[in-house]
Amino acid sequence: MTQVGFITGGASGFGLELSKKLVSRGWIIYAADKDSKAVALTKEFGAVPVTLDVTDAKKTKAAIDKVIKKEGRIDLLVANAGFGNFSTVEEMTSEQVQQIFAANVFGVEACIRAALPQMRKQRSGRILITTSVVAHVSLAGLGWYAATKHSMKAVANALRQEVRELGIFVSTIEPGTSKTGFGAVAFGLLEDGRSVSEYDTVMRGVNKWLGGMYRISPGPEKVVNKMLKAATSPKPRGHYPASWDVRALKVVFYLMPRRWLDAFILWLAKR
Repeated sequence: MTQVGFITGGASGFGLELSKKLVSRGWIIYAADKDSKAVALTKEFGAVPVTLDVTDAKKTKAAIDKVIKKEGRIDLLVANAGFGNFSTVEEMTSEQVQQIFAANVFGVEACIRAALPQMRKQRSGRILITTSVVAHVSLAGLGWYAATKHSMKAVANALRQEVRELGIFVSTIEPGTSKTGFGAVAFGLLEDGRSVSEYDTVMRGVNKWLGGMYRISPGPEKVVNKMLKAATSPKPRGHYPASWDVRALKVVFYLMPRRWLDAFILWLAKR
């Protein structure tokens, strides 16, 4: 039986590369993205392009319902669409906070609500949620973005327990720094959205060392390989840390006293 997958954020980065790998393995893949021109190109390697902004819950449900009606099933949902904005808690506007939650949290919710009824009906399925190392580690400049990823880690943990006996697996993929289009968007507010001068020292430092990590980071391949394992392994794990920096930061965050961690981050910022 040919397996059917629906991947959001499917026109770039992790979503695009995973779509290519699964299509090459014989899957029917619906690659969804709000960039209509970019997602149309996925047809070239055999995916089915879907223009979709996941922040519109009604259109998200309609898109997934259409897949189910046509294919009769859905075996994989990859909730990968989202974006990052790096800024201080105070300097990120209320509108920007709402926008990042709309995509990173409520967009994932809309996808899950649309796919789960069919997965429950067929007693099988997999849900992959792209989180981040900052689902564990919240640092200066990452507060609101990290909050969205903490939220999805919590949801994934609960959902995994709720649906396991129904034959449905839930996994989170935890990228660290990686060379995709994400960084260009995420650093925009650090560079152009500054309004409170009292944060200048710490935010210049965050921009410097975090930007440095992105510059030396690998491409998306390691993350995509983890996603592929989660999608195809007979017994997928609940969490897939994608690279060394994810594992290292998780160890530091969970073992180091908060006072020491704060001092370390501020020391990095002032170097």
